[in-house]
Formats: sequence, C-alpha cells, structure tokens
Amino acid sequence: MTTSKIPWLLAGLVCLALFPACGPEKPTAPTATGNIWNGAADEPHRELVPGLDIWSQERRPAPVWESKAIAPDDLSRARRHSEFMQAGVPVEYRSRINPYPAETGIILDGGRLYKSHCATCHGASGQGEGAAGGDLTPPPAFLAHLIGRPRSVDEYLLWSISEGGAQFDTAMPAFKEVLSERQIWRIVIYMRAGFSNVEEAGQN
Repeated sequence: MTTSKIPWLLAGLVCLALFPACGPEKPTAPTATGNIWNGAADEPHRELVPGLDIWSQERRPAPVWESKAIAPDDLSRARRHSEFMQAGVPVEYRSRINPYPAETGIILDGGRLYKSHCATCHGASGQGEGAAGGDLTPPPAFLAHLIGRPRSVDEYLLWSISEGGAQFDTAMPAFKEVLSERQIWRIVIYMRAGFSNVEEAGQN
C-alpha cells in the first residue's frame, strides 16, 4: 500500500468509529407491540407469532368473504342485510322513528298483535320455532337475536315488516296491507321489550 493512501484509509476508519450512521443502514425490525410494523398500524390478522423469527413469518392476505360459505338457507336473509348496508332502506322508510313510548299498555297491545300475526312462524319467543315456519326455506328469522343487532334500527324493522321478503325470495308476507303503521310500531316495541309473556303481564 502506498503511503499516499494511508491518510484516506485512516480518515475512513475515524468516520466509522465516530459516526456509525455513516455506515450501511440496517433494517429496522418490526415490533409486535400493538400490532405495529415499522411504526405503521397493520391489520389484526398480521400479528406476529411469539417465539418465531420475525423475518421468516409469512404475512398472509386478509380472509375474503364468499357467499358460497353461507348456508343456502341463509343467503336470502343475507341479501336483505346486504341491500340495507349498501343502499339503506327505500326512500319512504328512511329516517322513520317509532313515535310511541314503551309503556305497559302499548307493549301488551304489541304482544297481542305479535301473537296473532307473527308467532305462528317466528315463535312465541322470537326463536323461529313457530309451527308454521318448520317447512319454510329459508326458515323464519330469529327475531329475538335480530332485535339486538346494530342494523335493527326502527326504519329497518318498519321496512322489513311492511314490505315482507318476496323481493329476497323468502316467505315473509308484506304486512302493510294487513296492519296499520301504528300496529307495526307496537309490534316493534313489543319485540324490543324482550317478547314478554302477554297473558302474564296483563294479569299483573
């Protein structure tokens, strides 16, 4: 090595010793805290598996929802839900709110209406166990479960009961020609009250 190259070599060694950042940048390892990759939030399904090398773990794509994974009997009900999530209810039902209070007399009235028009398919407790619903495809909706779901806002229930399910290939009849809007709202109040036993409530 010529003496003319020594000063440059020494200068390079001094730079590396005093300023490590001058060297090649090392990759930053991702951290599993809060499911963060290099400081950016990532999807929940990409959490690191404890105990494995973080650089050798496969990052799997997000699961894809496919209609074929749903039981055929549930596809029609899924269509109603999909319609509501994508387009909302028809214009005439939008922003409709039940105007009646959940008072005892109204709940009792709603219970009698439910028993006369709904229980034969949906069952007395809203579990879909009604005698007339046994042979229906798809089977009657489990109203006791549905009533607690986020989508079961007043406008959705008014639309579903009024228009029925013909457009979604279900046997749910349209009640807008059978029941008044006032009666439908009372049925909704009764369902929200938990399908209480009408006869027992009336005796108290």
